[in-house]
Amino acid sequence: MKQNYNACLQRVLKDEGGYTNDPRDPGGPTNFGITIFDYRKYINSAGTAKDVKNMSVDQAKTIYKSKYWDALSCDTLPSGVDYTCFDYGVNSGLGRPRKALQRFKSLSGVQLIDAINNERMAFLHTLKTFPHFGLGWTRRVEGVRAYSKKLATDNVSGPITGGAVATGALTLSQFWHQYEVPIIIGGIAAAAVIAAIVHYIRNRNG
Repeated sequence: MKQNYNACLQRVLKDEGGYTNDPRDPGGPTNFGITIFDYRKYINSAGTAKDVKNMSVDQAKTIYKSKYWDALSCDTLPSGVDYTCFDYGVNSGLGRPRKALQRFKSLSGVQLIDAINNERMAFLHTLKTFPHFGLGWTRRVEGVRAYSKKLATDNVSGPITGGAVATGALTLSQFWHQYEVPIIIGGIAAAAVIAAIVHYIRNRNG
């Protein structure tokens, strides 16, 4: 079973940073990427900006695991797609990655990763706050795209691709490299046996 959550979470926490309360950010008071709205929803319904500022990283981790990673069923998604959807959900809400997975269900691997991240960028461009936050958002999405592709590539077993991966079939080159030593040894042994038989027959008839 893949174990991507911790690595993905560390990247989310790094991208989100610490406490902010930018008046141009509709999320309001935010810490570790957890807005005051999420704080009130998951931790304390009467939470204040000060409470958000004093929130522990462990509280944030608990929210990210249950309310984002698990809510998006990321453990069931292919490696790389899980991180792309997780970060998209954290940044723009759970609904968008869910709809994207349905919209691009005919795709897989890096093609699916590209499609979701392209859609995410297109959505971000529509926001009125893009002129202010756009550069940072773009850098973040491209970082998510790159690491997601790395996860997808790292979880492919060896250089075999396409039908060979699905069926476990070996290419001719892989077959030869795997079996060339046994074949050579077997051939030598067979030749020795044949030579011995021929020698026996000649001696008997002579």
